Amino acid sequence: MKLIITRPVVLTGAGGVRSLKPGLTVEVDAATAEQILERQAGIPAEPATPAEAPAPRRRKPTDAQT
Repeated sequence: MKLIITRPVVLTGAGGVRSLKPGLTVEVDAATAEQILERQAGIPAEPATPAEAPAPRRRKPTDAQT
């Protein structure tokens, strides 16, 4: 999952200690992403589900009398 780090955070785990600074875009596994999001230190860089395209707009038919 890609996240944008919004405030400093230090993570510890099996891979050691990682220090992330604001402004970084990182790709992490689900467990690490959950830690960052729980600490409110990052936001998703990509939407979780693709947004549906809005329906095309249709013009109203013009009156023949105008």
